[in-house]
Amino acid sequence: MSQLSDFNKSRIRYHLGYYIVSVPAGDYARLEEAMNSVPDAVFADKIVYQIGRCDSAERKTQLASFEDDFQPPSTRVEGIVGDVDRTIRSSNVKDALKLWDEVYLYETNRLAQILYVPNYKDPFQARYRYERSGAEFIMALPGPADTAVGANVYLHRNYR
Repeated sequence: MSQLSDFNKSRIRYHLGYYIVSVPAGDYARLEEAMNSVPDAVFADKIVYQIGRCDSAERKTQLASFEDDFQPPSTRVEGIVGDVDRTIRSSNVKDALKLWDEVYLYETNRLAQILYVPNYKDPFQARYRYERSGAEFIMALPGPADTAVGANVYLHRNYR
């Protein structure tokens, strides 16, 4: 089995919206299992390549920056060829944001499909984000699962 680095696992969690406190424990466990059981190097390469695509698409959703070489994404590019070749770029911020948000969502959905897990950045799947089921207690809180609640109540009541 091929392994993903901790850095790439963290990038996957970020792009798919897996923040520990807001994702059902079963889904979080399924993601961890998928990341730890990558079958071979081909799958690992495809996953890392898709993470790079997600990074690139997310950078295009950035419409303002303090970087010197930053250029907002263009929504219309017009090339004029003749005696002097010119390119005219224009951008409507709202259209650019809508377009690149859709592209980013598409790329994160592809990453989720490769791993067979839900994509919590997708608004249609994010509605299940805060769902908690009684049978889904898989390390929802760090530490051992405390199943002896009755014993704790008994000891507290009798030995105060």
